[in-house]
Amino acid sequence: MLRSLKHFMEETDVSTSLPAPDETLDSIGTAGVRVLQRRGGYRFTLDAVLLAAFAATEASSVPGPLLELGAGSGVVSFLLACQFGLGPVDALELQPEVHARLVRAVALNACESRVRPLLGDLREARSLWASGAYAHVVSNPPFRPAHAGVRSPDAERALSKQEVSCDAAAVVAAARHALPPGGRVSLVYPAARVAEVLGLLAAARFHPVALRFIHARAESPATRFLVHAVRDRPRGLAVRPPLIAHGSGPGGYSPEVAALMEPPLAERPAPRLEDGD
Repeated sequence: MLRSLKHFMEETDVSTSLPAPDETLDSIGTAGVRVLQRRGGYRFTLDAVLLAAFAATEASSVPGPLLELGAGSGVVSFLLACQFGLGPVDALELQPEVHARLVRAVALNACESRVRPLLGDLREARSLWASGAYAHVVSNPPFRPAHAGVRSPDAERALSKQEVSCDAAAVVAAARHALPPGGRVSLVYPAARVAEVLGLLAAARFHPVALRFIHARAESPATRFLVHAVRDRPRGLAVRPPLIAHGSGPGGYSPEVAALMEPPLAERPAPRLEDGD
């Protein structure tokens, strides 16, 4: 069942901005976005920041509401709304405890009119929103195959990192239902899965219009890729210059990435691109 911010706030104490003992309050981006994260749970990575910037750049002229699938702590949604001035954004999250922190973070960022947390399962998209309800869908989904590697014993980490609750096909299907013809979708996935994801997009009649590979360093192979596609409207594909994450800029980032971020205020080190993650 999809639950709105108003409904959830009636049941959730959002009166305090202080994190609980098992939480951290972290700042990211040039707009001072703040998010709440569980110390022992899943922590956002640089992927979220790069996806938000890519989506904002590729769809800067696209009006209308946005939907984030698998919002987690809300980094992508908050950056789109607060740093890049897009929105409104509906932020869909599956896990109730993660969603509860997201609700509190909306209040912390004073963006109740721009970001709306929703609790629901993207696999049930047809019962969650009307077809074509959004202009742009973004997602930084769990992208380790469920059978790959050792699954974390922590349920939050497992659901956030591995395709336990949904896979890439489910993400693409949910995006197709959410968008009208001409609607946009922006995704980030491991570079090793580029052929698979582009194939899923093509099967759902999404036409990629921008593709960009992410490298930890200039001399390193690509570890991620960003793709921006349009539903039902064939267009040419532009392969953007490589995005280099780390370098000689402030905080150890490349100049391009450093320009997206202020020195972090988090209790932990700044998020980095994890090789092979």
